[in-house]
Amino acid sequence: MPRKRQWTPDDAGDVDDDILPRKLQRLNRDPLSRRNPGDRLSSLSDELTLRVLSFLPITDLLGLGLVSKHLHRLASDSQLWRALYYARFVLPRALRIPGFRDGSKRHGSKLHYTARRAVWADGGRGKRGGLVKAEPFEDWKRQYKLRHNWARGKASVEELDVGGTSPPKKTLVKVVEGIAVTADKASGLRAWDLKTKTLLAQVDLLDEDDVPSCPTCLGVDEQALEEGGLDICLGFVDGSFGVWRLDLASRTIALRQSHGKSSNGELIGIAYRHPYLLTATESVLISLYDFDQSQRQRRLAAVAARGKLGLGYDSDWTESETEDEQGRDFSKPRRLPVPILVTSLQSHTSHAPLALSIRGIAGSVVASIAYTFTTFEGWSIGIQDLHIGQLRSGESAVMSTRLAYTMPVVEARPSSPVTLTRQPSAASATRPRQPLESSPSPVPFRQGGPRTLCYTHPYLLATLPDNTLILHVCTSSAEALSVSPGIRLWGHTSGISDAEITARGKAVSVSCRGEEIRVWELEGRAGGKSIEIRPSGLDDAGGDEPGKAASATAGPSEWDDKRNWVGFDDEMVIVLKESQGGRESLVVYDFT
Repeated sequence: MPRKRQWTPDDAGDVDDDILPRKLQRLNRDPLSRRNPGDRLSSLSDELTLRVLSFLPITDLLGLGLVSKHLHRLASDSQLWRALYYARFVLPRALRIPGFRDGSKRHGSKLHYTARRAVWADGGRGKRGGLVKAEPFEDWKRQYKLRHNWARGKASVEELDVGGTSPPKKTLVKVVEGIAVTADKASGLRAWDLKTKTLLAQVDLLDEDDVPSCPTCLGVDEQALEEGGLDICLGFVDGSFGVWRLDLASRTIALRQSHGKSSNGELIGIAYRHPYLLTATESVLISLYDFDQSQRQRRLAAVAARGKLGLGYDSDWTESETEDEQGRDFSKPRRLPVPILVTSLQSHTSHAPLALSIRGIAGSVVASIAYTFTTFEGWSIGIQDLHIGQLRSGESAVMSTRLAYTMPVVEARPSSPVTLTRQPSAASATRPRQPLESSPSPVPFRQGGPRTLCYTHPYLLATLPDNTLILHVCTSSAEALSVSPGIRLWGHTSGISDAEITARGKAVSVSCRGEEIRVWELEGRAGGKSIEIRPSGLDDAGGDEPGKAASATAGPSEWDDKRNWVGFDDEMVIVLKESQGGRESLVVYDFT
């Protein structure tokens, strides 16, 4: 077969001149475009690519991030996920605000996210130098994933052993911003980092005779958290209390004030918001203390503490406190002055459980006491607000008080008469017993009421023995205090051990047995809807039926363990678990 003759430049005259340039142009095209004719993103700028990605659904956006490092960086852009976070989590909540939807229609029919910009007096927008403080970077993709895991109840589970304690008093726990504070007689006061599962600081709890004290109630004050500190208050079985400061930088716990023993009995509740501290005894004696008084009042308290009035506790006041404190290093905790009793309230009809809280409002501070009391039909929950202000002399005083209570909860009466033995009330626990015949009009004895109370204004949440919760919303003003009718919350399949709620209406409840933990979103909703928390990798074990997942993941030994307490922050749920042998541990459900 004859070989073909090679093409020479002389043959170029045989080729049409208007065809050759087009062939050369087609051969010189971008090789990437020839291989991927459907690629339309590589030639776009990052700004245009982000604009295109903003129209993709979440699943496609996550899948696109796996294609290349460049697309992964663009698909993880914080502003892109900020808009998605707004559309899913912020906008539905805003639409529940009365009048929000009507107001948006006047300005446009479409509600959408817009980035926040600073507006200056000259009409300019955006950040500038000088006094404008740069906002900290926020990973909105991480925040979206966090809220998404909360909505699905998906979390990783780890267990932190905190050691055993001797009965009957157990470990007390509080959780603040990833820090767990625990207190018990054997190990003292401890602070844990829940992210690293390490111990931050520890201090023994000793009384005046260097004997370990038994704590009965725990409270925290978060005001100094931004400066790296956390104030902790503890109440004890002998009626004493103390205040400590946790320094996160130095990882130390320092005692700031210690109040001696009291004849009023065991403390069952405590709340602290500097400079005010609120306590409640087993006999329902409510006491309000102030740590920030004038120098004259501190002097009187110091004299009384030295024994002149026989109060029985040491004074921390010295003449040096009257000197100017300029130049003092406020990062180091200093001893607090002797607390002064502002007021005390005694109740003869209310009983445990109690809930104490202190919050700040414009111009004053409000101390709240939520309690239960027995009625002829059943029981009710009462709440009392103490509005605290400053007099001209510098003293703290209760300016006004507001009182409200719920409608009685009627209990089911037994079908046949039951003979019950009258038990002494909590108010009469410190008085000698009187014979039953001395009571002219005996009140029928009823065992009922909530197991626990949790009050975070404006929400009041109670756990009931019938595996349900009841929610009340409190409305407080300068003139009145009111409590809404209760809303029953259904979902638990076994007895509820504890529950906690935040000021935004987010609550978590835990069953006493098994691993049934439920998350409630209660803000602006007439009925409560809960989501059961399931460990990662076990989502399909229980399906969608209530309680089925808990039974599928909990073995026989888990049903013998008790869940005594639950707490949570933005990223975690922490449960205090007590094993059958009495050893306690913290079960950490991490949603990150």
